[in-house]
Amino acid sequence: MGIKKRALIASGGTGGHFYPGFALAQELRRRGWQTVFLVKKDDIARPALEEADFPYTELDMVSLPRSLNPLAHLAFLGKLLKSLLLARRIMEDFRPDAVIGTGSYVAFPAALAAKLAGIPVYIHESNAKFGLGNYLAGFFCTRAALGLPAAQGDFAKKTTLTGTPIRDSFAAPQDRAAARARLGLDPDRFTVLVFGGSQGARRLNASFIRAAHYLKGDIQALHISGRRDHEAVRAEYEKAGLAGAPNLKLYDYREDMPELYAAADLVLARSGASTVAELVHLRKPSVLVPLPSSAGGHQQANAMALAAKGAALCVEEGPDFDARLEAALRRLMGEPELTAAMSGSFAAAGIPDGSQAAAALADLVESGTRS
Repeated sequence: MGIKKRALIASGGTGGHFYPGFALAQELRRRGWQTVFLVKKDDIARPALEEADFPYTELDMVSLPRSLNPLAHLAFLGKLLKSLLLARRIMEDFRPDAVIGTGSYVAFPAALAAKLAGIPVYIHESNAKFGLGNYLAGFFCTRAALGLPAAQGDFAKKTTLTGTPIRDSFAAPQDRAAARARLGLDPDRFTVLVFGGSQGARRLNASFIRAAHYLKGDIQALHISGRRDHEAVRAEYEKAGLAGAPNLKLYDYREDMPELYAAADLVLARSGASTVAELVHLRKPSVLVPLPSSAGGHQQANAMALAAKGAALCVEEGPDFDARLEAALRRLMGEPELTAAMSGSFAAAGIPDGSQAAAALADLVESGTRS
């Protein structure tokens, strides 16, 4: 039996950055590779890595300060230097055949240390715009995998569109009628799935409740508030006179997202990369509301990757957001042919199915490390 190849994956920070690396590690493990993760100190990804029996090392790294405070920048540079030195020691001890970064800010010191050690570097950018860490790593990476069509600039000759991996729970198709029956929904009423993603959506939650008040009796919803905002959202429903409405289901969290997607005619959500990848896989029509504070406006770019091809509507927050959101929902409820056309427009978007993305990433890494 041959010697196992080794991969070092720098990942974590958010689910959108962590899961592509995690899915790649699982695929590489199936192919006989040994994998170690680099994550930031006290990363939220640690429990998942421990449960899956993936070893990891923590870097005490922070993101680049957005302020002009010189002390913050000095602290950043100090942590960057320490992280780079630790990453180099890890390269010497573990001797990986490939280093892969998935966009978190620990990825840059890992990629730079790998380049200095002569180890092939790969990055995966799940958003439609390169984040700062991936952009810097892009100048010396071997290949850059894209989750969405992106402006590639200096990296056009080294990019491959692979898609962004989605969870294995999406592999089994779900029946809409059965899903609605299990969730206690009217089998025939227009149904919206509403959620905000890991970074929250207080404005989106509140605006949907106002729209639901005016559309009372016409719309059915599965609304995931997020645990942080659940009581506030419940209070908003009570204020709108909708508390306990049988056609409005409010949850703080749900694990069974494939079933909720199956029950819905339309999704109302932020446009994080993971959400967009799930929509692409399911070909589910959506109204996407980009997170205004997303770094570099990447959520707007993600939304436009679908909206520009007719597969989604992009409704940005602003002074008249409530009215525009209600108008969009009214239009989609009243024109079933429009939601059907949106579903059919995913093919034109040219985005690979996330169910095959982990294998495509593994193929990319293996193609550059064959001896």
